[in-house]
Amino acid sequence: MTQPTHLFFYGVLQEGLGPDGGDWPFLKGLGMGAPATTQGALYAIAHEGEWFPALILTQARYSTIVHGTIYEASHVDMGPVDEFEGESYTRRGVPVDGWDGYGETMADAYIWTDDLPEGAEPIASGNFAQWLTETERKAYSGG
Repeated sequence: MTQPTHLFFYGVLQEGLGPDGGDWPFLKGLGMGAPATTQGALYAIAHEGEWFPALILTQARYSTIVHGTIYEASHVDMGPVDEFEGESYTRRGVPVDGWDGYGETMADAYIWTDDLPEGAEPIASGNFAQWLTETERKAYSGG
């Protein structure tokens, strides 16, 4: 895949949601992000007592606003990020609001492409970090 100009993270790759409440080592040097949103359906998936989200692109009547962070990505080594996300996700461009305050920016996001596993929970608010706090669940830490 080509090097993205921007990345949109909506789950455990957001600042402060990495291992021990920190950042993921393979994102070192990513820099400051900005709050942003896109459209889709967001679900939480359990893995050994920890949770990670799945963004599914869907028709407008089934979508919600999905909250996350947009980053400038021209200096990011995407190999480790793609490997971390795994085969259940595909990195592709999505329209994101929030980067410059002037409308949509295209940013690569990791879109869930597998069938949702049994027990996947919809996140009606579209905000994974908020959902973790409200449900008192733990974010996936890579273990």
